[in-house]
Amino acid sequence: MITSESSNGAHILTLDDGKVNALNKEKLDALVAALAECSKDLAPVAIRGRKGIFSAGFDLKGFGAGPEIATAQLQAGKDAILAILRHPAPVITVCEGHAYPMGAFLMLAADHAIGTEGDFVTGMNESAIGMALPIYPMILGAARLNPHGRKAVATSEMFSSVDAGKVGYFQNVVAPDDVEATLKATLTHMKSLNAGAFNANKSAMNRQLIDDIEASPLPDFG
Repeated sequence: MITSESSNGAHILTLDDGKVNALNKEKLDALVAALAECSKDLAPVAIRGRKGIFSAGFDLKGFGAGPEIATAQLQAGKDAILAILRHPAPVITVCEGHAYPMGAFLMLAADHAIGTEGDFVTGMNESAIGMALPIYPMILGAARLNPHGRKAVATSEMFSSVDAGKVGYFQNVVAPDDVEATLKATLTHMKSLNAGAFNANKSAMNRQLIDDIEASPLPDFG
């Protein structure tokens, strides 16, 4: 599901289950473990999905498998977001397709998110599918989305790639042919930063957000 490679002073993590990258506890735990391994040398990390879809979000089968599994899956999502927010080196997400809720959460948690032009959508559609979001993505969205993006959490408005950039899911949105060059340029910039200063500034900027997410309760599936 997750492959890791190191090249030119950066780590590339690729999420690819051969399907739609529905994220369950096992996959999210694997992402957290991969980030922990990457943290050893303070090199920037890029997280990529499949072409056409970064992630379809949480695995809905997990929510139908009973309270214990559902709670564990949501906790794993929370842990993945916190791992990105705490990661001592820059984390870049690269979305070359759709990003449904948990995939969208990862965009918001990243230090820099790259989107791709095309017939793709990003956002949180829980109201449309009859689910209530846990508190932690609400906290993340409140911190990272603009007012339009925040209102859309309740109305399940899904955004085109370009509009997702405007509301805060992406820092830049580029043509498919420009993704590799954009990622290379972004990694080059991130590698030019002073590692200690970056970590100090990221930690200070994210401290309250991390505290609020850590303290937020999970839904009671009982």
